[in-house]
Amino acid sequence: MMANHFKPHLARLAVFWRGLGLKTPIWISRLQRAFKSYQIHAAVRDQVLVGCVLGFGVLLSLGGFLATQSYFKAQAQQEFDVVASRLLKTLSDSIEANLDVVRRGEKLFRAEEKVTRWHFFDYAQEVLPDHPGVRSLAWIPKVPGGRRPVYEAEAKKDGLFDFQVVERRDGAVVTAGKRETYFPIFYLEPFQGNESQIGLDLSADNNELSAFMQARDAGRMIVRAVAPPQDAPGGSSRFEVLQPIYEAEGVPFTLAERQRRLVGFLRLDLDMRRLIEAALPGLTAPPGVDIYLFDAEAEAGSRFIYYHPSPLRRGDATSPLPEPEAYGGLSSDEAHQVADRQWSIVVKPVPSLFTRNVQIAAWAFCAVLLVLTAWLVQYLVTSQTRTRAIERSVRERTAALQAEIAERKRIERELRSAKRQAETANRTKSEFLAMMSHELRTPLNAVIGFAEVISGEFIGPMGNERYRRYAEDILVSGTHLLSLINDVLDLSKIEANKFELHEEDLDVAEICAEIQAIFKPNTISASLELRYQVPANLPRFRGDQRAFRQILINLLSNAVKFTPAGGSVSLKCEMDGQGRLVVTVADSGIGIAADDLATVFEPFKQVDSTLARKYEGTGLGLPLTKRLVEMHDGTMEIESQLGQGTIVRMFFASTRVVPQLVPQVEREVMAAGGAA
Repeated sequence: MMANHFKPHLARLAVFWRGLGLKTPIWISRLQRAFKSYQIHAAVRDQVLVGCVLGFGVLLSLGGFLATQSYFKAQAQQEFDVVASRLLKTLSDSIEANLDVVRRGEKLFRAEEKVTRWHFFDYAQEVLPDHPGVRSLAWIPKVPGGRRPVYEAEAKKDGLFDFQVVERRDGAVVTAGKRETYFPIFYLEPFQGNESQIGLDLSADNNELSAFMQARDAGRMIVRAVAPPQDAPGGSSRFEVLQPIYEAEGVPFTLAERQRRLVGFLRLDLDMRRLIEAALPGLTAPPGVDIYLFDAEAEAGSRFIYYHPSPLRRGDATSPLPEPEAYGGLSSDEAHQVADRQWSIVVKPVPSLFTRNVQIAAWAFCAVLLVLTAWLVQYLVTSQTRTRAIERSVRERTAALQAEIAERKRIERELRSAKRQAETANRTKSEFLAMMSHELRTPLNAVIGFAEVISGEFIGPMGNERYRRYAEDILVSGTHLLSLINDVLDLSKIEANKFELHEEDLDVAEICAEIQAIFKPNTISASLELRYQVPANLPRFRGDQRAFRQILINLLSNAVKFTPAGGSVSLKCEMDGQGRLVVTVADSGIGIAADDLATVFEPFKQVDSTLARKYEGTGLGLPLTKRLVEMHDGTMEIESQLGQGTIVRMFFASTRVVPQLVPQVEREVMAAGGAA
């Protein structure tokens, strides 16, 4: 009993997993097999199942969280790599462009026998504006101690009237002492703002002298960071680039020749902060990226060179990360050879820029799984109670349904019997109407014939004018009654499926012209304008001539009857884009209310009781017309508003239209009320 009670729960759980598109867990299958052999108390069984589902749901949520986090981290890394590759290339190109200032300067000194101050000025004016990262460019010649006066005199001839070789000593600028070789700043651009550095002997600074000797002996460009101030945790943004210049073309091969043939140095003061901001204006692509520079050739722990924080960072967040953390996580780096050193440029996004959605998505997925687990546990907890209630309700409902089924079967039998009776009554009614119409029409034709003879005085004069008028009234009333009987007979035949169409190829334009001629006297007497718009060469139409004429007569009769004096009635025929024949009858009469449009096609219905009293009619015209149109494979539409008139459109299928080769020529004949 316990197994039978528990199996539906496991079956529903298995169906749930398959509904998620997952393979049924093996623990469910094992539980299904286990509970076939072991009898476990119902309460313990439910607790075990709930515990298993809860534990599995928590593990699945944790796994989903980690998998989602890993997936979105990979996506974020791919997105960032695209941005970072563009950013790293821009920075590398910008660094190379600034170093080219020194390389081109070296070529200038090789090309010119003597580079004057004005040559140097022209070159600096040409290149410095395009390289905002360059703070200054200086020419530092090698001046032997004995030739110091000669260089000072040459500088004064170039316009530097106060030039002398000086040095910094104890924070003050004083005349340089005697030494074997000087390395003074001879040319410096931009000159404005840097006047105090002209003539400064850099060999007095041991760090500078060591850098000069390193560049001289290496025979190539070197770069070194200028010592940062104490309050610059991001490292120095200024770098000194030194390019040795030798006497002859090319770099001497041996160390001794380099030391002997050295002429001087080109010194470039490079500001990395200005370079980065110029290469990436405002760091707008993107603004949340930190930039690190590391010297890949330095020893571990001393590789850090410079840190450029993102503008999004504030306060303590502007401190650089340790090197392992800078390379770790979401980041991208590129090695770049800068002069004699290999730098590593690392770009790392602000955590909230690319990883914000990672945590949101991971936690959202985990929350969904936890909610799903809670729902499943709740479902399992309430399932037993609901199952017992359902079983009790099913038993009660089964008894009620059995009684209800018996009652419905009885009602169904009665409905079928009533339907048969209604069909028999309707068929009897139609047959009766058809029979009575025939029986009434025979004597009525005699009455109409004799009334016509009497009113026309065919045999002889009446002698009394009043008798002749009475005979005319009898003729009019009899003709009207015959028309009603014919309508009833046609409608009865249609309902009894005994109305037969005698189809032939009809000349629509000719029939419409005849109908116009019939109604022209009526519209003139009613002071109405009859508008006639039928193309002369309409294609022929396959249909019953009497039925088609009756359709037009019924619609035009209604239009004339319900249009007051001074109004207009129109008849229009045309072909639409689907090859269908479209016949339109419109009037400017009293119109039909929107609520009454649904009843106009019901037999013996008048849309308004007041209209039934004011205008004669039985309400058979439109129902009969609609059925005749449908028998010709057509549809009928009515548009009407009270006081605005009515438009009736009939669409006859293209299969009813006989193709023709003659193009249509449209003509419009206006028949105004009161015209001859």
